Amino acid sequence: MVRRRAPLALQVFAALSLPFALASGCSRAADEAATASPTPYPTDEASLSRPLPQPFPEVVARVNGQAIRVEQVMPMAKKDLDQQTAEDISRLKPLVLRRALLRYVERELLVQEALVRGISADTRRVDWAYDQFRREHPDEIEWARFLLAQGLDPQRFKTELRVQQTVAALVDAELQKTPVTDEEARTAYLRDPSVFAPVAEKGPAPFESVRDAVVAAVRESRRPATIDALVARLRASARIEILI
Repeated sequence: MVRRRAPLALQVFAALSLPFALASGCSRAADEAATASPTPYPTDEASLSRPLPQPFPEVVARVNGQAIRVEQVMPMAKKDLDQQTAEDISRLKPLVLRRALLRYVERELLVQEALVRGISADTRRVDWAYDQFRREHPDEIEWARFLLAQGLDPQRFKTELRVQQTVAALVDAELQKTPVTDEEARTAYLRDPSVFAPVAEKGPAPFESVRDAVVAAVRESRRPATIDALVARLRASARIEILI
């Protein structure tokens, strides 16, 4: 009898010795039965740092009924844990895992909103991004190490790129809703005209010749605030259950 190896993300997180185990081959009914009751949306460090539940549920949250499983959150948590010292990893596991979960919940809200609006990633951009990463790691062993560092296998890595592109397309659409005024564009230009100078030219270019580039730069500067505002709006109307 051939035994299947656990998904790469599970192998990675298991290596970090998190205080829970996932049983393979469980039915969906068993998963749901083991799920804890919802807890208030945690935001303060004390709530985020409290001990993890035992037994640890496979479904760690639901967003508008959509289950989020621990293996989906593990890559984000792994990246944060990799930055900690060996002494701090055990102490910080609950905090790191819950922070990663909240980031995943916010991303799920954005993905769901993109689907509602009919916004999807450009497949050509996803393929191009994947190919770029692959070219940077042409050796198979090096590629495997890169994926291991991400906590993903090749297919899930491509899925991650598609999700990122989908969210980016949603935010782009949101950015287009608010026009950039001429005053805003000129103010941005005057802060440092040389930033917008074509490579082949010496000295700053006239404002009108680079206006489109200035407008694009102003919109891009709004991206973080736009994401925060969109997430806050979506979270206010969403049904979010945190289960750990």
